[in-house]
Amino acid sequence: MTGERVRGWLARLSVVLAIVLVSVALTKLWSFAHTDDPDVLEQSVITRTAAAACARMRDTASEAAVGTTAPISQRVGAINAQNDAVTELVATMEQLGAERLASDRPVERWLADWQRLVAARDGYAQSLAAGRPRPMHLPVVDGRPLVERLNTVGVSCRVPFALLAP
Repeated sequence: MTGERVRGWLARLSVVLAIVLVSVALTKLWSFAHTDDPDVLEQSVITRTAAAACARMRDTASEAAVGTTAPISQRVGAINAQNDAVTELVATMEQLGAERLASDRPVERWLADWQRLVAARDGYAQSLAAGRPRPMHLPVVDGRPLVERLNTVGVSCRVPFALLAP
């Protein structure tokens, strides 16, 4: 009888441990499913706004593009017009409000990266206008190239080639 009692207790203990293990696993899974991914834009209103603003920015950047053989003043004007398009993208996103943007972690970083791109392009335009053109260098932020950071946030908003080859 003692052996049967031990087996009965072990069976009960096994069932309790299995229930605890399943509960912990489900809790962790629920927590993971409801956690903001720090690398991907997730809120639908933010992704919709970003996609629409990016489409406008891409169109404007493409329309403003000129060849590298264009006169310097025309090239600088094109760079400025393209930078204005990126600035408009950032302004459109900021209209969603600081609280909403802060609730989707990578948004603020992503917008700061667009501003970094504008700053790099502006520096290039200034050197071009001054008659001392130097290659445009895009920064590396937190060990990742700027373009990679901009292109990997989960929205259809890749940096247009026209912005990378002014």
